[in-house]
Amino acid sequence: HVDNAYFIPNLRVTGQVCKTNYHPHTAFRGFGGPKGVAMIEKIIEEIAFHLKKDPLDIRKLNCYTDKDGRNTTHYGQLVENNCLPELFIALEKECDYQKRRKEIDLHNQKNLNTRKGISLTPVKFGISFTTRFLNQANALVIIHRDGTLQVSTGATEMGQGVNARIAELVSSELGLPRHFVRIMPTSTDKNANTSPTAASSGTDLNGAAALLAARRLKSRLSELALQLFEIPENRWAKHTAGFGTEPEISVGQGPTTNDTNEGANWNSGIAEFFDIEFKDGHLFHKKFPEKRISFHSVVVEAYHHRISLSEYSHYKFPGLSFNKLTGKGNAFLYYTQGVACSEVLIDCDTGETKVQRVDIIMDLGRPINEALDIGQVTGGFIQGMGWVTTEKLFYKKGYLLSNTPSTYKIPSIQDTPRVFNVRLLNNNHNKPNVRGTKAAGEPPLLLCLSVWTAIHDALKNLNYDEKKFPQLELPATNEEILKAIHPDKFKKWSLNS
Repeated sequence: HVDNAYFIPNLRVTGQVCKTNYHPHTAFRGFGGPKGVAMIEKIIEEIAFHLKKDPLDIRKLNCYTDKDGRNTTHYGQLVENNCLPELFIALEKECDYQKRRKEIDLHNQKNLNTRKGISLTPVKFGISFTTRFLNQANALVIIHRDGTLQVSTGATEMGQGVNARIAELVSSELGLPRHFVRIMPTSTDKNANTSPTAASSGTDLNGAAALLAARRLKSRLSELALQLFEIPENRWAKHTAGFGTEPEISVGQGPTTNDTNEGANWNSGIAEFFDIEFKDGHLFHKKFPEKRISFHSVVVEAYHHRISLSEYSHYKFPGLSFNKLTGKGNAFLYYTQGVACSEVLIDCDTGETKVQRVDIIMDLGRPINEALDIGQVTGGFIQGMGWVTTEKLFYKKGYLLSNTPSTYKIPSIQDTPRVFNVRLLNNNHNKPNVRGTKAAGEPPLLLCLSVWTAIHDALKNLNYDEKKFPQLELPATNEEILKAIHPDKFKKWSLNS
């Protein structure tokens, strides 16, 4: 992720594991991605400072584009469905970036006690586990005779909405209200050998597996409905099966052309079989709309004809080929992209930062549940905002001092930007993933770096040394900001002194 959104043709990245005297730390959100992106964004800021240009100009100049072959990563993967240039142009206009840039520069010239900064940064976040065998999931879908469904997957619901998304996928596929689908608690007696609900892939993997199982059931019910249309209702099995007067109907049991484990035909959206459409709790014949039967009736008939109403399916991401020893190959199924513009106000006496306005445009393909996705974007950004401004660990003699909410400062409602605009890009061209959706778990957090770079923007060109770019650690706490404003006064407390 160190390239973030930028085409860098000559780049080699190596990592070094270091043993320290600190205890191990768990992943935050993004599993190393935020650190890599922070590095390249800092590099962009320093290039712009050296060239006396707006960092946004440097970002737009270097972002991935489909022109002139500038769409391949340093590890050799093609950046497909690249929306970055479009996102930059749209947000720059929508947030009045150029006008606000001039106003902020004027403010900083006239005010000594406060400084303002603004920054617009992107994210291009690859979705998949880079450990290939983790990119698999399975699902068990059961249809009961009352027409309701139970769906079991290996996804773990932790408040992010994965269960709601999977229910939405299955219910819309079968033309049912969402409350007809019950997502069962995750259990190894239903779904064994599950991968972690991580890498932003919970819905992608488990939702796809559930959808494949639902489509196999849908294929059987479609074939059954096609035959029921030709039989008078008084001869249906629910009336005659007990007497055995009518022949039993059989349907195909194998996989269909619409749902192979190697990669489903997600481009087609909701699958159709035998010209049967599932809608509003009924099955219709597309060519003869007057032919219709309720979903519940078809299920009852399937039971009486001894047609299986349960299905297990396994799904794996196709096309992954990343080799960790060479650092080359297709590491990800696709990329989630977005841009954010943040404006900050800094009190030069206390170092306190207020994020006054944030504008975000996120490319999440075709959302399964737009409300949940907006929640993930806003929540992820605020969580990341805390990571880059206040959430610092302090130790003394090996003991962690910042171990309570009073000393480890997470964002509160008061830290939410007073102006907070979020919208999703209308993108119907994400072909590899289930229903053309894109993951919303980790990617939005990385947009928080626009706050960090906005703080740099506010502090650059201070009178004490106009030639030196401000040096700020992550997070840029009040103390860090004061050290950047008054480096000489804090020199004696520096670890390097």
